[in-house]
Amino acid sequence: MRAVFSVLLALLAAPAFAQAPDPDPLLWPEAQRAFLEDGPALLLSDEQRAAFLALDETGRERFIEDFLGRDPLPGTPGNELQEGILRRQRLAAQEHSLVDARAQLLFLKGRPTASTVIDCAVIFKPIEIWTYADDAALRDLVLYRPTPGEPFRLWLPIDSKAALYTDDAAAWLEDWEAQGRGGTRIDRRFCKEAPSQVDRATGIDGLRGRPVLTATFSDVPKVMIRWVRPRDRASFLAAPKDLAAWARMAAVTPLPAPLPRLAVDPIQVDFPRWQGQRLIARVLVTLPAEGLHVTKEENGEPRVRLTVEGVLEHDGRVFEDFRMRYQFAPPGEGERATLLLERPLRPGQGFLLRLRLTDEGGAEGLVNRGFRVPDQQVATLPSALMETAVRSDLTEALTVTGADTLLLMPPPGDVVLGTWRAETVTAGQRISRVVFLVDGETQLTRTRPPYSAEVRLATFPREQVVRVEGYDAAGELVAADQIVLNQARGGFRVTITEPARGRGIAGRVEARAEVTVPEERKIESVEFRVNDELVTVLRTPPWQHPVEAPGGSDLAYLSVVALLDDGSRAEDVRFLRAPENLDEVEVDLIELFTTVTDSSGHPVRGLAAKDFEILEDGKPQPVARFEQVENLPLNLGIAIDTSFSMASSLDEAHRAAAGFLRAVATPKDRCFALAFATRPALLIPPVDDVEAVALSLEEMRALGRTALHDAIITSLYYFRGQRGQRALVLLTDGDDTGSSTSWGDALEYARRSGVAIYTIGLDIPELKRGPRGKLSELAQVSGGRSFFIDRAEELSGVYEQIEDELRSRYFLTYNSGLRADENGFRKIEVKVKRGFKARTGRGYYP
Repeated sequence: MRAVFSVLLALLAAPAFAQAPDPDPLLWPEAQRAFLEDGPALLLSDEQRAAFLALDETGRERFIEDFLGRDPLPGTPGNELQEGILRRQRLAAQEHSLVDARAQLLFLKGRPTASTVIDCAVIFKPIEIWTYADDAALRDLVLYRPTPGEPFRLWLPIDSKAALYTDDAAAWLEDWEAQGRGGTRIDRRFCKEAPSQVDRATGIDGLRGRPVLTATFSDVPKVMIRWVRPRDRASFLAAPKDLAAWARMAAVTPLPAPLPRLAVDPIQVDFPRWQGQRLIARVLVTLPAEGLHVTKEENGEPRVRLTVEGVLEHDGRVFEDFRMRYQFAPPGEGERATLLLERPLRPGQGFLLRLRLTDEGGAEGLVNRGFRVPDQQVATLPSALMETAVRSDLTEALTVTGADTLLLMPPPGDVVLGTWRAETVTAGQRISRVVFLVDGETQLTRTRPPYSAEVRLATFPREQVVRVEGYDAAGELVAADQIVLNQARGGFRVTITEPARGRGIAGRVEARAEVTVPEERKIESVEFRVNDELVTVLRTPPWQHPVEAPGGSDLAYLSVVALLDDGSRAEDVRFLRAPENLDEVEVDLIELFTTVTDSSGHPVRGLAAKDFEILEDGKPQPVARFEQVENLPLNLGIAIDTSFSMASSLDEAHRAAAGFLRAVATPKDRCFALAFATRPALLIPPVDDVEAVALSLEEMRALGRTALHDAIITSLYYFRGQRGQRALVLLTDGDDTGSSTSWGDALEYARRSGVAIYTIGLDIPELKRGPRGKLSELAQVSGGRSFFIDRAEELSGVYEQIEDELRSRYFLTYNSGLRADENGFRKIEVKVKRGFKARTGRGYYP
């Protein structure tokens, strides 16, 4: 998240916790802390900074007034120093936190003339190369992030070039250089142009190689300029020698049009209770009613909606970032709205909290507060404020009150199947009964610790909400917590799952939708409408609500609209009732990816649409679209058995699968990898970095039993929300010995998924008809293909055949002509003329 900063001249001093002066800037009045840490102090010389730090609170206030009050260009109207500071602060605020070297450069030097992002996570840590064309000393600045979560820092030769590489890449290069630098350098093999850019910017060929000769300056050939620069970072980030020249340039820094300003009062903080070993930091943010954007709901009710983005900094780095949404009735004239947020933090540590508040009208408010967490509880905020404070939509269900807490422990993996033991942690004395709910329905109640229960989930994995509620002896709710299981990630999509398609639905029915959400995005709201009339707006899952098909008309339809936090919208529509003479036309055509083979089993290319015939439940269907898929994007999953029996074959399995991925995947494809033994384990989620997926296979270790059925369902779950050509390659050497789900459920889920599954049986004798039959049936129902081999060395040949098929399939679509009230499984058959054989999924559920 982009960090948030206060505008210097608009800062209001917040009262410090300690009454006595404290040398910790986090406890200074906010205006003084911001002067030191949010930019202006970068303009001070070392002597000025030392003098400022030695002052007491009154002296610091006078120092700031004197510094900001000076006018380095008295002959011009206005004060360029003040204007320049404001503009450069806003510039830095758009990009980074000022603990980050990039933000410091933006404040001191402005935007670079050019910048290059080195995006090759397999080889390099996050790197940016900046150039300021008008300053020879600031050409090819290398900025990098040493470890995840740390701010970017400026690289210097004293750091060694190894600091820029991942640990694995540095080890590879070390070996390569030790062996005489023969062949293609490993980083160039993986990253193409990026290594040469890093070589040029650092002046080092390889890890520790010879200096790189580059361009000339003033017609004098020189080794890469970084070798002739000062070797301390302070030289690059030093205060300007000519403050007037800096102010003149900074005052004309171009900025986008400013947003309307949202007034925000100083942050109030206290620490009222413990949560385990941490103290809860309770934060109150108040806003005057004047200036709040008010939206009227369709029922005429006025509402204010605010988004709060927050960053907690600790010891010069980002400790946590978060995002919350608040909805509330607008306060009356002259009143204030109070927002409450809580974070568990370790006692004795200092933090800087930065908040950016944005309303639906586009107004923005920025407010910061430094504080140190005490060693004991400190409750200083008035209880009256707590009673009227607005809690976040996102965290309201997770908020506990008083000293008693109830926490629901998260599951070990992304996908939970069948049943799940919900474990809780409680603290305090009041909780005497815990209720376990799934999707709002009570399943179990426990009246004595330990408060845990086996909750039943849906037959097939789908998004479900498990909630726990703790009550005292009087039946009063004390605390609650909840977890969303099996949240779908992928391309943004809404799918109505209930009610089933039909024309005769009347009266009240439970409606349910599934929303697939892209990574790093959040759902703002989900609307349920019947005949375009709003029924409800949901902001937390499960996305279900009863709806009623209205009478008096032959036509009734349900629409579900989802809105993301970035404004994106997605919708699905389903007819509840329609006249007999109205054909239901689906937005999505039925898509078929079909492989055609000759009598020898080799893929056949070059066919035309007229060569195909599609039958649904035995009835011909016209082809709506046709093309060969050589260049269509591919969503590919690799699932490899890592049970103990695979120990001798795992190295070869890794090499063959990695080679297959590198051969078949292109930059527009997405891949993921999963290993399974006693339970499935995702090695890497769907990404477009094939090299990262190939390298993730190195993490595989052979140990445990074989949860084959669970692995099938879990692997297929990661295709949710993905459109287009989808294929799963599954490698195993035996039957299931440890799944929580049955073979029937796994097969049915595969049938519903629409994913072609290519199964590979390794060293499974023909006499073992059970496991061989499962793998064959799984491939047949999904439109894939099964292979059985004796040795791991044969895997490369199998992968070559799969690659050939995936790049020679045919893409056909049709619009089903069958009645929508036939809700059972629809059988599909694709026939090809000329005597060839077509292979596709055997059907679908409407």
